[in-house]
Amino acid sequence: MSNPADSAPEPGTFTQLVAQARRGLRRDVEALLGGLDQAELLIPLAEDLPDAPEGERVELDRELRLVPHLLPDDEGKLFSALFTYPDPLGPIVEALGWQTASEPLKVCAFPARIALEMALEVIDGEAVLGLVIDPGSESELCLTRAELGSMLAGKALPLVAYVANIPEQETARTLVAEAGEPPPEALLGALANWLAKKADVTSHRLERTFNPDRDLEPHLTLTLNVAEGADRQGLFDEVTQELEGKLPPPGYLDVLFVAETA
Repeated sequence: MSNPADSAPEPGTFTQLVAQARRGLRRDVEALLGGLDQAELLIPLAEDLPDAPEGERVELDRELRLVPHLLPDDEGKLFSALFTYPDPLGPIVEALGWQTASEPLKVCAFPARIALEMALEVIDGEAVLGLVIDPGSESELCLTRAELGSMLAGKALPLVAYVANIPEQETARTLVAEAGEPPPEALLGALANWLAKKADVTSHRLERTFNPDRDLEPHLTLTLNVAEGADRQGLFDEVTQELEGKLPPPGYLDVLFVAETA
C-alpha cells in the first residue's frame, strides 16, 4: 500500500495492452487476457487497510475488507475504478478530493486478476454500472459486468462499444451471414428516401454480416459504391442518423465504401 505521490512509474506493457483493447477487436482482448497474470492494478482506498504496512508487499493470507473509491460519471452514475499506473489519479484527486480516511489518498496494488475479481463483486449493474480502467487517460477502458465476467472466465469477447467500423484490412474476414428476418420496412423506406437524394452514391448493397474478431452476432452492413471524391464521413453521418431507431437487433449498422472506377 502506498501514497500515489510517492512514485510515478511510466506506463508499462499492461497499460499498452489496455490501450490497445480500446480498438474493441477480439484479438486485442485476448492479448489483454494474456498479460493479466503478470500485471498489477492499483485500487484507490476510501478507508485505510488495518495492519497493512505502507510501502511493503504482504502475502494475502487472510480476508481483507476493502472500501475503494467509486468514480461518478457526468450523470452521477458510479463505476468501479482501477489503474495500471498512478498518473491518471492526479486529476481525479484534484477534482473529486479523494482521500483515505481523511488523509492523503492511498492506493493498494493487487495482482490484476484479483483486482478485477473484486471489481466484479462490486458491479451490480444498478448502483455500480461497470468498470473503468485508467479513467481520463489515453488508456481509459470501460467494461460492462458481462464483459468483465467473460474475461475472468478466460473468454475474450469483442468490445462492441469501441468498434467504430471495420478496419480496411479486416474486411476480408467479414462473412455474409444467413439472411434471417428481412429488414424492417421502415428502415428500407428511410434508406430508399436517403439514397434518392445522393447523386454521389451510384449503387448500394444491404446484407447481414459477421466478423468474428469484432462482432457478437450478425448485424446489418450497408455497402455504398460512391463517386471519386465523395465525402465519405458526411455520407456515413447522414445515413446513420437517417436510420437511427429503425435498425433491428443488435441495433447497429456498419457502413462500407467502395470507390467507383472509371
